[in-house]
Amino acid sequence: MSRVRRRVAVLGHSDRPAVRRAAAAIRRTLARRGVEVRLDARLAAELGGAGAPLRDLARWCDLLVTLGGDGTVLAGARALAGARGALLPLNLGGLGFLTVADAPAADAALRHALAGDWPIVRRRMLSALVRRRARTVARGLAMNDAVLKSAGGYAAVHLQLSALGHDLGRLVADGLILASSAGSTAYSLSAGGPVLAPDVEAMVVTPVCPHSLGSRALVLGPGSDVAIRVIGSFDRIVLLLDGQEAVDLTAGDEVRVRLDRTAVRILQNPARPFIRSLQHKLGWQGSKKRSL
Repeated sequence: MSRVRRRVAVLGHSDRPAVRRAAAAIRRTLARRGVEVRLDARLAAELGGAGAPLRDLARWCDLLVTLGGDGTVLAGARALAGARGALLPLNLGGLGFLTVADAPAADAALRHALAGDWPIVRRRMLSALVRRRARTVARGLAMNDAVLKSAGGYAAVHLQLSALGHDLGRLVADGLILASSAGSTAYSLSAGGPVLAPDVEAMVVTPVCPHSLGSRALVLGPGSDVAIRVIGSFDRIVLLLDGQEAVDLTAGDEVRVRLDRTAVRILQNPARPFIRSLQHKLGWQGSKKRSL
C-alpha cells in the first residue's frame, strides 16, 4: 500500500545556484500542501535560514530529497542507511547516474514520491572495519565503494588479501576497490571491473592497475567478506568510503569489508530503468544502425 509522506528533508550541493533555487521552490510548494520541510544546515544557511544536521534529518524524515550529482546522493544514502525514510535522488549536477530524474522532471518526481506512487528498493551498504594491534580504530558504511590507495595517488600499495576462508596472496597495485552493485558502475568500472545489475547482492573486488597480469576482478556473494592486511607503501595509505570519508592506515592494519545487512531505501522511477541509464548515461553500445 502506498503511503503519503509528510516530513521531507532536503540535502543539496549548496554551492550551485540551481540547487539553492530548487530547494527554495520545494520548500514553498510543499508548505502550501501542508508538508513539513527541513533543510540541511549548510543549504539552509545559504538561503538565510536555520537548518539541521544531516544525521538528524535522516532520523526525522519520511523522504530525503537530494539535489545535486552522485556525490550528493552518496552523502544522503550514507546518512539514511538503516533509517525508515526513503531517498529521492534528483540530478542537478553532472552525470547523475544514481539519480532517478533530471531537473526538467524533478517536480513530477517529487509528486510521485510524495503520493507513494513509485516503488522503493533496498540497496545494501558496504561496511568497513579497521583494526590496529587487535583494537578497532575505525568503522563506516559506503553505498558505492571502499577504496584503499596511496594518499598521493602515485605510489603502489602492498596488500595481503584473504576471502572465502582462504589466502588470496599478495597484491601490488595502485589501489584496491571493493564495490557494491551500485558502485560497480563507478570507480570499479573504470578500473576494468564488471557491471552488476542493481538487484544483484554481491561485492566486486577490483585491483587498480595491478603489477601482475594475473590480478583480476573478483565477485563475492553477500555472506563473504574480504580481509586486507596493509603491508606498506612509499606513501601514506588511506581507506576511502564513497570518496567522502578517509581513514589513515599504517603497516600492519587489517581492513575487513563486507556487504552489510544495513540498507538504504531508494525510490525508483519506472520510466528510467537501469538499462536505460546504462545506455544514456554511460553510452552502452547497441543500436539498429550497427546491426548487420
